[in-house]
Amino acid sequence: MDIKLAASRLHDDEKANRNTETSTELKTLRGNIMAILNKITPDNFKVLSVEMLELNIDNKEKVGIAVEMIFEKAVLEPIYHQTYGNLCKVMGAMKTPEEQTTKLSPFSKALLRKCQIEFFRVDNHEYKLNKQMGELHLQADLVENEKQNQGEKEDALYKRSKLKKRMLGTIQFIGILFNMDLLSTKIITQCCLSYLLTKKKEGKLGDEVVECISKLFSTVGLKLENECDVEFEKGFRDFRDLGSDPTYGSRIRFMIQNTVELRQNNWIPRRIEAMPQRIEDIHNEYAREKKEKEVEAEAATRWWKSQKKREKNRY
Repeated sequence: MDIKLAASRLHDDEKANRNTETSTELKTLRGNIMAILNKITPDNFKVLSVEMLELNIDNKEKVGIAVEMIFEKAVLEPIYHQTYGNLCKVMGAMKTPEEQTTKLSPFSKALLRKCQIEFFRVDNHEYKLNKQMGELHLQADLVENEKQNQGEKEDALYKRSKLKKRMLGTIQFIGILFNMDLLSTKIITQCCLSYLLTKKKEGKLGDEVVECISKLFSTVGLKLENECDVEFEKGFRDFRDLGSDPTYGSRIRFMIQNTVELRQNNWIPRRIEAMPQRIEDIHNEYAREKKEKEVEAEAATRWWKSQKKREKNRY
């Protein structure tokens, strides 16, 4: 009996040690991934993407951690969407010899799952916050302490602002992944666009939903229109018609009009958003601008000399 008890305790100790080792390994992995994500830029992308591939992300749990952390950084830092999208493309291309015959790598499968979960999770959070705001408005006349009620409203508005930022970041990053062929056209048209266009409350779409649709069209419009003209045209027509709805505020109607004009301009924005650049690109751009100024200066000097010569010949 004592031998069996000792064996059982030894087994439990070994299991606890394995769990501790696994926990330590995953904690170290998270730290290494975060260190890379905090440093990665277009300029050092090649070096750090190789470092990411060398982190021995070789099982489902580790892949899930990598996807979660990259997605989270991308959503909260939209200025680096392109960089994080390129990192997903590099990670998604890696397969073990046993996985060569499969259509999607483990990373690509986990990324697809994350996009779906995050898309509908944000939708669920929006519903809860809208419900909370409605309850606060109803309670406004019943609450004796007006300061307490005002504090709850401000807290709800702050959460709503953070949620809106997350919604738009999620939608834009999903669009970036689609532009890089990491997500299919079907996911964009059916799972995202069609779903958003049917999210009507009291006969109309909420302002946040309209903003999400506008962000989606602005991100994927060029590629989506070329790949599925019929489905795109239907969705865009429904979106465009929202601009004639007088119940929307001027900000939303102008946003819709800007998206319509963006399409008319072949999806080329009038104002280019500032994006991270490589140091080499910055130097090249500086050299190009300097050269253009020198050419303009030379042309102005020649013109001035020719004018002086004409005046001299005239007299």
